Amino acid sequence: MAEVMNPILETGDRPQTAGELQNVHFAYRLKGKNYLKWYQLIKTILKGKGKVSRLTDNETDPKFKSWDEEDSIIMAWLWNSMIPKISDTCMFLKSTKEIWETVEETYSKAKDAAQIYDVKVKTVAAKQGNRSVTKYANQLKSLWMELDHYRVIKAKCSEDSAILKEYIEQDRVYDFLVGLNPEYDQVRIQILGKEKVLGLNEVVAIIRSEESRR
Repeated sequence: MAEVMNPILETGDRPQTAGELQNVHFAYRLKGKNYLKWYQLIKTILKGKGKVSRLTDNETDPKFKSWDEEDSIIMAWLWNSMIPKISDTCMFLKSTKEIWETVEETYSKAKDAAQIYDVKVKTVAAKQGNRSVTKYANQLKSLWMELDHYRVIKAKCSEDSAILKEYIEQDRVYDFLVGLNPEYDQVRIQILGKEKVLGLNEVVAIIRSEESRR
């Protein structure tokens, strides 16, 4: 995909700050449905540049001219990370924080029942087919990460949280095993016959080892 040009580099203002961002290359722009990956990418990059606070903090002191100038640079950078159809809706917002909150409210869909249902349908339907074990496992892991975003679950204490996490891990092991091709039936039986259900990464490693052996 062609490199996304960054308009903030053409302004000539605050070249030091602009230079910090000029080596950032986006694999994709925000299109709507790819919000989760865009969110993670933007937040991680700005955190690495020491500027993640711009996404959540306001600055009202008029003496902070440099703060306002840097915020304008990041605003332009955010616009450039979106397709025009989306950036047009944010073009007249006044700060990085406003842009971030507007996009989050529009596209995050946290706790959206329909979105959770859609991901669950994809998870249940996932089968290995003619793919490698790694590609099949990665598809499921991507779906599970998306599900964790939409289905926000908070435990009342650390002990409950640990128990819940263990149950979720077990369910994902079962989901993974269910979608494997029939040639792994024997190793699947061995895994399920163990006294304690293994962790997902360990199970994937065992199946990959069997795949390599064959």
